Amino acid sequence: MKIAVLGATGHIGRHVVSQALGRGHEVVAYVRNPGAVERRAGLTVVQGSLDDQAAMADAFTGSDAVISCIGLRPPAKKPVDLMQRTLPLITSAAKEAGAQRFVLVSAFGVAETAAKGSLLARSIFSTIVASIFRDKALSEQILPAIGFNWTTVYPVNLKEGKNGPKAVVKPLDQVGKIPELPTLTFATTASTLLDIAANDAMSGRRVFITTEKGWKPVAG
Repeated sequence: MKIAVLGATGHIGRHVVSQALGRGHEVVAYVRNPGAVERRAGLTVVQGSLDDQAAMADAFTGSDAVISCIGLRPPAKKPVDLMQRTLPLITSAAKEAGAQRFVLVSAFGVAETAAKGSLLARSIFSTIVASIFRDKALSEQILPAIGFNWTTVYPVNLKEGKNGPKAVVKPLDQVGKIPELPTLTFATTASTLLDIAANDAMSGRRVFITTEKGWKPVAG
């Protein structure tokens, strides 16, 4: 596969790039700062802005999948509108370029996923990351109407570490609760994203990425 990656210098994105290359995929990293990306065989680095749809479409051309790992970290300067401003451009560019799959990394706590969290998790969602998560929630409303093979992924709490036990991927409507604050590594999440990008059965779905014990099914 040929995979275009947004957010390739971030915590998740750099693992996506590394693991995709390790699997033998061709990778395009579309980044603001090319100097922050290590040059490797099979990797094309393209400098560009998320506000430039034409440049993204050109960079994505020939890609089978686009994986977006972009996002803000708290505290974020107001107004927080990164995803609302750029997601329509990103999806339009991917569609224009002829990519077959689009995988968007969101976060546990965005939109109705927040209600599935513990009391501690919900307190974090409503305070520390509230403006960032609201921006994500509003932007993601466009996805069902784009006529494109998208998947939105909501990973649980993340940390640095080795690619550990395989993550569990569960559709939102099958998950009743995400107890406490389950944690995955960025590397494990990246591996799961690549699996999802290659799986057409995931098209049009919203899914949690969590640990084996880090979820409870819907009651009844």
